[in-house]
Amino acid sequence: MLAGQIQAGFETTSVLFGHLQEKKIRALAVATRARLPDLPDVPTMIESGFPDFIASSWTSVMAPAATPKDIVRKLNASINAGINSSQMQARLKQLAAEARPGTPEDLAAFVAGEIPKWQALAKLTGVTGVTGE
Repeated sequence: MLAGQIQAGFETTSVLFGHLQEKKIRALAVATRARLPDLPDVPTMIESGFPDFIASSWTSVMAPAATPKDIVRKLNASINAGINSSQMQARLKQLAAEARPGTPEDLAAFVAGEIPKWQALAKLTGVTGVTGE
């Protein structure tokens, strides 16, 4: 897009935010449930007529399945403390990113919900070799 070789594309807000601020590109919609606070005039894909179009990139920290639960809880508490720190919150805001601290069970439920969504998209587009099939 920046080089003028394509007219449109999808990318994470954190990657594009600087280019949006510099007006090198224009946001047409965001693929979140609600409008983003830093882009209040940009509609969601839902508002644009695509009722189920919600997509996001995410990162998590995981441990081997055999990791003792007390170790997992300690790691989770430390990670959540880091995420909630003022330094991390300031950096996430700079990146137009959102952190969702939670429990290991919260993460497991989230991942379980993501798998069928992306499997359906892979099937729709004809992508093969998707894990979890």
